[in-house]
Amino acid sequence: MAQGDWVPDEADQPWLPDFDVRTLVAGLPHGPVSLDDPRLAVLNDHGAPLAEIRAAMQGLGDDDPTAVWKALTALGWRVCSDGNTAVSGAVLVPSLIRIAADRAFAYRIGVLQLVGDLARTDGLRMEMRPWMLRAAQPVPVYDHSGYQENWSVDAVRVMVGRDARLLIDLLGDDDPAVRGLAAYVLVTALPVIEELTGTLRSMLDVEGDPAVRMILVICLAQHDRELDRVPEALEWTQALWSDAEAPLEIRLGGATAWLNLTTAAVPPQLQRLRDEVPMSDVIELARHLPWISWLTDETGGLEAWWRRQFDEARLD
Repeated sequence: MAQGDWVPDEADQPWLPDFDVRTLVAGLPHGPVSLDDPRLAVLNDHGAPLAEIRAAMQGLGDDDPTAVWKALTALGWRVCSDGNTAVSGAVLVPSLIRIAADRAFAYRIGVLQLVGDLARTDGLRMEMRPWMLRAAQPVPVYDHSGYQENWSVDAVRVMVGRDARLLIDLLGDDDPAVRGLAAYVLVTALPVIEELTGTLRSMLDVEGDPAVRMILVICLAQHDRELDRVPEALEWTQALWSDAEAPLEIRLGGATAWLNLTTAAVPPQLQRLRDEVPMSDVIELARHLPWISWLTDETGGLEAWWRRQFDEARLD
């Protein structure tokens, strides 16, 4: 658990659910989980019924791509509506990661995006500085059914950690979008994989796609935060955004990460970078960032996001 992540105290006790999904997950075998497992029946009491989730998961195997997309959309609404991870999300993760590893599946990107979103608390808050790099949050969060979302996300992250090897393999995928999203998912894994730093840095050294390079910079900063190495991450990301000779995607990745590692005032040199880079260049790279994927559907969403990063940061 990274410093600043929420831990319940006495004042929180009356609001905590009697059922802890983390305990359920800990007792499940590694690998895909059958939704017919009687141990999962308790999930029907929290959020969407398992029958609806089962139907959506089965729809991912349809031969009609349109039906598959509808099933994936329905699944997202049931387990990650409005950026809130539902209690049932964790038990789907092993199956979803294996679907994403299947090169014949048409919507691998959408599946990985869903897994990465499930592994982050209150996902829509990530558009505001400094929340982007927080898989967990410093405050209690409840999903639409009233369940403790912090616990649901912890359970998802444990499942991600179990399948870290599959995700590391996806870092070498032919599709750059898959590579970037695999990193987005991997940096949420519990327990935290310290060796992942070397893996991601090696990838950054050889990655040729600018958008993936920006994603890798942000992922490295997020991983450092999970390892409680924020001072080192701030120093490294500042070196990136202040290097006038570095590629734009590296500088913007460093700037985005720096802004979301701290609530400190924005230095004048970083303000100048914001003023000097054409907005069209920022948007072209930012539209690939999985942390804020929904903003690409909003008119002016990415431009407003970028400007908002330079506002005063708050953690309340």
